[in-house]
Amino acid sequence: MEFAEVLDKVMRLRWRLAKPVQSLLVGPYRSAFRGEGIEFADARPYEIGDDWRRLHWSLTARKNQPYLRLGQEERELTCLIAIDRSPSMRISSEKQNLTLTVAVSLALSALLNSDRVQWLSFGEQVEYFSPARKGEKFTWGALSRLWNQTSRAERSYLSPMLHWVASVHRRRILLIIVSDLFFHDQTGWTLLNAMAHQHFTLIVGVRTLQEAYTPAWGYLPVKDVETGEVAIHRREDSLPVPAVSRLRLAYVSSEKELFSALGRAFLTPLQ
Repeated sequence: MEFAEVLDKVMRLRWRLAKPVQSLLVGPYRSAFRGEGIEFADARPYEIGDDWRRLHWSLTARKNQPYLRLGQEERELTCLIAIDRSPSMRISSEKQNLTLTVAVSLALSALLNSDRVQWLSFGEQVEYFSPARKGEKFTWGALSRLWNQTSRAERSYLSPMLHWVASVHRRRILLIIVSDLFFHDQTGWTLLNAMAHQHFTLIVGVRTLQEAYTPAWGYLPVKDVETGEVAIHRREDSLPVPAVSRLRLAYVSSEKELFSALGRAFLTPLQ
């Protein structure tokens, strides 16, 4: 797809998604963040490694266990949207269109809240990244360049991308990973656990209706497009859910459920 063609498609999505983003997503997006701001917003139980200076002393005395004060997080965060560009994410035009719609929706939400947007694409390693900037012209242009870049990845790995984010971003950011979760490294989930305690982290699991299909009974043979291996899909099989305590998850298989899934992921404050 040519640069101008992708940019035209992005702009059509931007105008079509503007109203639902404003009415269904911006509110939850704003209310999701609880952090180190001055204005009190919430409290949660103390965890090892938290700053003891933010202890909520009166609530700690009432509950007989340490609680932490959470303030309204100061805005103007950097919203880093990392898009998986491995072969499984490019298996069909339907899946690519859904991925692009998710990316535009999230970027538009960040722009409407005056946050900086940064794009990143990854497969076996980080393949493309843009500066963190405000402004629609730069944001959509950078997304078009990302989308037009040919990916040479044969598989998808989480660890190299997370190491890059940790080395570049020292301050708290909003990290959004758009992927089908077919990662080939198990250590990536361990790194993601540490990342979720430092940054606001959301994974948007994108799978088409065919990929999300679960047989009513029996077995269904499926082939991994990245490894060529054939596996058996059973009724009890589902999307992998990592054991990450502060990670937000949203599973999307169609555009119809996009905003409800993202709204639920953003709505509940971090506990």
